[in-house]
Amino acid sequence: MTALSPRRTFSGTALKTIACITMLVDHIGASCIEAGILTPGLDAGTLSQDTLSAYPLYRLDMVLRFTGRLAFPLFCFLLVEGFVHTHNVKGYLGRLVLFGLLSEVPFDLAFFRTPFDPSAQNVYWTLALGVLAMAGLKRFEKENGLPGWQGLVWAVGCAALALAAHTDYNAIGVIIICALYLTRTNRKRQCLAGALLFMFELTAPLAFVLVWFYNGQRGACSPLQKKAFYWFYPVHLLVLAGITNLLL
Repeated sequence: MTALSPRRTFSGTALKTIACITMLVDHIGASCIEAGILTPGLDAGTLSQDTLSAYPLYRLDMVLRFTGRLAFPLFCFLLVEGFVHTHNVKGYLGRLVLFGLLSEVPFDLAFFRTPFDPSAQNVYWTLALGVLAMAGLKRFEKENGLPGWQGLVWAVGCAALALAAHTDYNAIGVIIICALYLTRTNRKRQCLAGALLFMFELTAPLAFVLVWFYNGQRGACSPLQKKAFYWFYPVHLLVLAGITNLLL
């Protein structure tokens, strides 16, 4: 990693907290407003596509969603940092798979108002496949630090699996994780690569302004906080699912 400037003051814990907050903001829009109000209104004919942009809740939804676009880039970066520093890749992967299983029903209820929707799987599966892809790149890395062709094939296979399984962000999510991993030794290149690859979402590249100010430290994070970060995803989805399905 290139030398870090003293001005870089965001710890890993701080970035993770920002990612969780912006993810919550994003999901309030996607679940409560879109799945709970806008989509049912369009389906019932009480809200027309022509007047949607003038609807106050639609404008609020856009603000929430644009704010929430910061979350996934931050989680991708933090996943790379976690992979690089973990002493137990299998344990790291196992936790992602476990919480992927725990999150699937809340995810589908929150966004699709059904206990299981085969058309989309939650983001933990994308992150798990990202770890698998990085493991392959590391396993077949050349002596000069460049990825071997076997590792690249492995990573492409993980991306293809994400696409076939319809995970959140699917193949592009895995590809971006791999790009951030391959550029991990140079923060400038890493931020540029991430920003460019996320240009398909208007505000997502701004997340790499925060990444630029990452100080390379994990920051204060108790065992309870570490568990809370993992549980935040399924728990907040379950709460949003209750609001969307029972109250709206």
